[in-house]
Amino acid sequence: MAQVPCIRCGNQGEAITEPLFLGKLETQVKANICAPCWAEWVKMRVMVINEYHVNLGEESGRALVREQMLNFLKLSKPEQQPQ
Repeated sequence: MAQVPCIRCGNQGEAITEPLFLGKLETQVKANICAPCWAEWVKMRVMVINEYHVNLGEESGRALVREQMLNFLKLSKPEQQPQ
């Protein structure tokens, strides 16, 4: 199994292999987050959607979930990445 240095937990962990359907963020997530931390986010995502009453049919709802994901996984926002 491939290993990835995980930003969130600080350990070398199993790489994410399944497609995440995150568009441009998918490369960043797969390069910096291990599969166990991603699994934790998947559970947390349900709680975020329920707690904030997110409507995923609206861009504002998807943006809120994306922002919460980046914070939870300790990833920089795309506009904060060095060029």
